[in-house]
Amino acid sequence: MAAPDIDDAFVTQFESEAHIEYQQMGSKLRNTIRTKTGVVGSSTTFQVIGNATVGSKSREGDIPVTHISHDPKTCTLQDRYSGVYIDKLDELKIQHDERGAQSKNIAAAMGKDTDSIITTAMDTSANSNNVGSAATWTAASSAIAIMEALGNASVPFDGNVYAVVPWAQWGDLLDIDEFSNSDYIGQTNIWYEGVTAKDWLGMKWFPHENLPEDGSSDAKAFFYHSSALGHAIGADFSLAMDWVPTKASTLVSANMSHGACMIDDTACIEVLYNSTA
Repeated sequence: MAAPDIDDAFVTQFESEAHIEYQQMGSKLRNTIRTKTGVVGSSTTFQVIGNATVGSKSREGDIPVTHISHDPKTCTLQDRYSGVYIDKLDELKIQHDERGAQSKNIAAAMGKDTDSIITTAMDTSANSNNVGSAATWTAASSAIAIMEALGNASVPFDGNVYAVVPWAQWGDLLDIDEFSNSDYIGQTNIWYEGVTAKDWLGMKWFPHENLPEDGSSDAKAFFYHSSALGHAIGADFSLAMDWVPTKASTLVSANMSHGACMIDDTACIEVLYNSTA
């Protein structure tokens, strides 16, 4: 059986569309943390640079010099794959573009897997900055306590602080006037205009459907500065289409080599949220 012609332009088009799907519909967290691309080998490091100090000196005395520490954090890469076979004869019977649909399906799955790798790093035992008990959020004071904890840890509120919460917690937040009422936040950021991300208390808040759980009812929310975690990429998301004669099918596949690690646990707070409390 002759191999069906998989036109290069056709593949390029769907690879481009799938990459957009990966970025827009798959990973929500990738662009919120530090990223290192072009990694060679199975691991890399992110440097944590110590703080400089300030002191006085006597006239003609020596300037006080800080011996800056460097604490490398290792990030190990994982090779990740996803693929779907599309039977040649089945494709003739389907009334839609199966290759395009499966390309987007795989891209979304790879994006969600990226977020899973990142949240695993957030949830690592290396993150000792776990505060708060499992409870619902019914008042602004719960969020203010997180803001205070980050501020006391010298985390800069520079537009790069994020709050990723489970959907049930997002629902609780919408019942808090200070979060959703235009009298507090203005007309440009009210929830009923379809907003699924917003700025509040110096943090960018957004819901996520696949956060880790602790037990059957306790989901985990994370509050972090972009510098707290690192995402290392050896090979970025790539889509391919190949004809497999022995299966009389087109294999639509994607692969990516990457990993995530905790860099600074003082800038990442994990809070349990109980949707049944």
